[in-house]
Amino acid sequence: MTRLTFSSPSARVQYHLLMGLFRLAVTRALYGRFARGLARLFPKGNAVFLHESGAPPFRIALSDGYWTRFALYRAPYEPEVGAVLRAAAGATPLFCDLGANKGYWTTRAAPLFERVLAVEASDATFSALQGNAGHLANATLHRAAIHARSGEVLSFVNTHLSHASARLMGDTPAGTGDRIETVPTLAVDDLVPEGTAALIKLDVEGAEIAAIDGAARALRDGAVLIYEDHGNDPACTVSAHLLQDPEMVVFAIEGGLIPMAEVSAIAARKTDPYKGYNFLAAHSTSPLLATLRARFANPSPPG
Repeated sequence: MTRLTFSSPSARVQYHLLMGLFRLAVTRALYGRFARGLARLFPKGNAVFLHESGAPPFRIALSDGYWTRFALYRAPYEPEVGAVLRAAAGATPLFCDLGANKGYWTTRAAPLFERVLAVEASDATFSALQGNAGHLANATLHRAAIHARSGEVLSFVNTHLSHASARLMGDTPAGTGDRIETVPTLAVDDLVPEGTAALIKLDVEGAEIAAIDGAARALRDGAVLIYEDHGNDPACTVSAHLLQDPEMVVFAIEGGLIPMAEVSAIAARKTDPYKGYNFLAAHSTSPLLATLRARFANPSPPG
């Protein structure tokens, strides 16, 4: 069950105008311009609160072209991830939301798991994460960049038009209007306690391989990884890295868990170069993976 509440009567009006305008947008860039342009005509801070299935409310600023598009206009948002979280509930005490953004999956996971760890690198986005999830008793939030080792300091680029495209500084220079911050690093193995088969969602905008290298022990302990392989990467770099390890298995999440033994099978599923595709990976012997496969194969009846 999904419902919306609004920060003010004008926010309700802004929301309905925005949804109408979005029907005319044909590109992601035009979507963002609509949201930002319309927001100039309304009070700053207008927002929608998304309530879903008993989870804590998730605040979406009506100037935000990403979340208003994907969580409101094109809802439901990443239903395959939600299906994995529900299947993992009760099978592991820990969910890690790494690259948590403003906390959508942190808030969705809070009722399902004993503990939730959320990590976000961007200072401004972390503030929004605190607003959405900082009050949750079972959630621990860290402002850091997930990487191969803890305790280092890296440069982080906040892109001026989209928080969803923020990234670690690499070969691509920062654009005009982008803001560069420094951020400490955290390795997954220093977040996940030994012996805990955690469910980990990893969305770290280009640092996935370093993050996976920093999760070697957690994966040996049975952790299951939900990761993004972007449609603009025909080489499927992250999936190829995982499949180099003979102990790792990779699955597409499409109403069930479908084994992906070859990179070519993963590439065939990535038909949109502007979309990130979620896949699941774990050591083949992971008990948590075995539970997820069994629950996807035999879903509980509604009730």
